[in-house]
Amino acid sequence: MADRDGLPWVAVPERLDRRMRLGPFASGYDAIKFATAAAAGAVLSLAIEPWVGLPVVLVGAVITLWHPDGEGLDDRLAALVRWSVRRVAAEARVTAPDHRGPEGPRSTIAFPDGRQATFVRAGGVPLAFLPPSDLAHQFELYRDLLRSVEGGLIVSSTTAPIYPGSLLPPEAPLLEVERGPHDGYCELVSLLARRRSVRRVLLVLAQNAPGEEGARRLEAATELLCERLADLGVRADRLRDRSLVEAARRLGLPGGGTLR
Repeated sequence: MADRDGLPWVAVPERLDRRMRLGPFASGYDAIKFATAAAAGAVLSLAIEPWVGLPVVLVGAVITLWHPDGEGLDDRLAALVRWSVRRVAAEARVTAPDHRGPEGPRSTIAFPDGRQATFVRAGGVPLAFLPPSDLAHQFELYRDLLRSVEGGLIVSSTTAPIYPGSLLPPEAPLLEVERGPHDGYCELVSLLARRRSVRRVLLVLAQNAPGEEGARRLEAATELLCERLADLGVRADRLRDRSLVEAARRLGLPGGGTLR
């Protein structure tokens, strides 16, 4: 501690987890990337024309030396590509709305080996900040849910990117004073949706008993499962028709199932 202008001050040490710089480069990895770009530019200059390799060297210098907000342009591009791939994959998994036929929606799928199954789509419950007593109560409820299941149970938990379209305000004519806050809000929602994801939980109840008796037992078990999930504070949606078939296909269950 020293005294400067009569006021005490303390020098704060640098971060221990920061990257080690190598000359003008933020890290040794960036130096290697620039050396690779320079070598590629030199090869192009020798093979084609001397000026051809100059843009390659300039691009390599910009990528390795300019890190806005502490992140390189190539890292930002890689993150954008990964997010785009996850978003496309999630949109490919989105099913069309259920189509109701003359007999109503069908919510049970039967496989050639005689088994029948129902699918329930659920979510999760935030547990990180619950007190120990509430955590113990949630555990008891979850244990009762597992014990109440009759037959087979498959639990599949995945994540998917958030689609920001439903969170953005509708398109409408804006005044000049409204355009700035509107654009800022849209950018904030897009950034949050890009960096976060939603959890998707799929529960599959299977019943080996064939015929009407097996169907009745499966229906009763599915209703009980939805009630137990509601006690846990989890919203449960029963899959039907086309979404039911596509969910079975995504899980790799035996093909040839028919709706009932």
